[in-house]
Amino acid sequence: MAARAGSIGLVLAVSFMGIGALAATPNGSGLLGSEQFKPSPEQPMGWRGDGTGRYPGATPPVMWEKKADGSSKGIAWMTPLPNIGVSSPIVVGDKIYLTSEVADLVCIDKAGGKILWIRSNAEFEGLSDAERAAEPAIASTLAPLMPQLAAANAEVVEILNAQLATGPVDAAGKPDAAIARKKDAAMNNKKAIEKKILDAQTAIDKKKFGRYWGQAVFGFSGPTAISDGKHVCAFFTTGVTACYDLEGSRKWIARGAGGGSEHGNFASPVMCDGKVVVWANEMRAYDVATGALAWSHTAKAFNTYGSMVRFRSGGEWVACFQWGFFTRVSDGQPVWDQGAFGDSVTTPIVEGNAILAMAGYPKFNEKNKGLKVFKIPPNTRTGKVALAYDLKLEWADDEIPADKQKAPFDRGYVASPLMVDGLVYQVTQGGGLSVNDATTGELVYKKVLALKPRTHYWDWSGCSASPTAAGKYVYLMDNQGTTLVIEPGRAYKEVGRNVIEELRNGKDQAQTNANPVFEGSRMYYRTPGYLYCVGK
Repeated sequence: MAARAGSIGLVLAVSFMGIGALAATPNGSGLLGSEQFKPSPEQPMGWRGDGTGRYPGATPPVMWEKKADGSSKGIAWMTPLPNIGVSSPIVVGDKIYLTSEVADLVCIDKAGGKILWIRSNAEFEGLSDAERAAEPAIASTLAPLMPQLAAANAEVVEILNAQLATGPVDAAGKPDAAIARKKDAAMNNKKAIEKKILDAQTAIDKKKFGRYWGQAVFGFSGPTAISDGKHVCAFFTTGVTACYDLEGSRKWIARGAGGGSEHGNFASPVMCDGKVVVWANEMRAYDVATGALAWSHTAKAFNTYGSMVRFRSGGEWVACFQWGFFTRVSDGQPVWDQGAFGDSVTTPIVEGNAILAMAGYPKFNEKNKGLKVFKIPPNTRTGKVALAYDLKLEWADDEIPADKQKAPFDRGYVASPLMVDGLVYQVTQGGGLSVNDATTGELVYKKVLALKPRTHYWDWSGCSASPTAAGKYVYLMDNQGTTLVIEPGRAYKEVGRNVIEELRNGKDQAQTNANPVFEGSRMYYRTPGYLYCVGK
């Protein structure tokens, strides 16, 4: 295998060389991560930025701190969010967009963290005119609730901005009681209206509008929004896809299949060929400008935890999700072999003419699983996605110790890989870092990180934020607020260890799963309660 990996690696080496180098962007707007970067149809901004997790134009912070008593260092602002969510923010111009439960798109002013607006997207709004006309209760019961929800959203924005202005805690380190009461009242009113909408929808058709209860663990707003610099498109796993302009005017809304597997669906959409492509056991594409359904087809998978990726083959765009289901974007035709990656959880990354994908769901030292390199076929008409070689890894039995009943995923992978200058970084759920040479698959080094991830079978995912490269550094996170900053290279060199403490119930640290986003000298970091602006 070593000889085979080496020879094939040399073929792929040209596409791996210089990965992470400071190359000009296609739209000429500046490097991703710089303040001059502007999303475009050719280079949209979405999950992990452009999907690679690299922000070469950033000049990011390496030291910060936030304590449970409210004291902090290196944090410009922290905006209280209307609800939980695990999606990442995206930065478009002077605004930040993120999704929030149940199906909200939130817009935040980048300069000071002020919430500008919240837009809700109910399932029934995505029905066709004919479907809405066929059910009188939509006009008589559901439609009148939407202005009420919009007013409730405006009230929530006002209260959250008041909390942003005064700070999250008083001098004693406790939440400001008056603002907390107003926030609770505003949020309860919003949730009550949302429940009325859900109840009215399920009264019409429980099968069509019912929501899978297991999805509520991490929510229906897990997919990260995406923008081409003119539109912001959000997909919610209620089945709704909605498109807004940058000022918050909805351009269109549509609904198709939603839902997901055991713990939910976190499949962030992709944009290419003038379309936004979404997936929830059905892959479908909408015209970004009009919302017209371009195509759809059944595309089931074992798990629905990874995001979508896009790449070119023979000059044509291909959309793919983590199971290894490939679709030609121009006409919606499935191509090549389906299910090439098996029961995978992580999102693949694409580098040149190769896909780095986790084949199956590895636990402990399963030999037939793990990160593998696949070669992209030269065109979408023939061929198959062929395995090139494995990235070698084997954890010793005494590494990353864990109680297998309480932390069964100590050597499992949720975080996606990161490639920087020909090296591939992977992090296990239990906090183990491995670094491999991309062209040979050989292990460069591995290390049990100084992280404290919390793992549990049902609702605690451990280290699930993917490694991120910003400027000269790599950022590694657990789900308990700790971030390690290291220098990329063939040896481990830590340059920063940072903690954000955010208590949920006075005992347990709240779980943080979202990937960080970098622009200029700032890092934007989403927790269950806040969006943090770290830096200047």
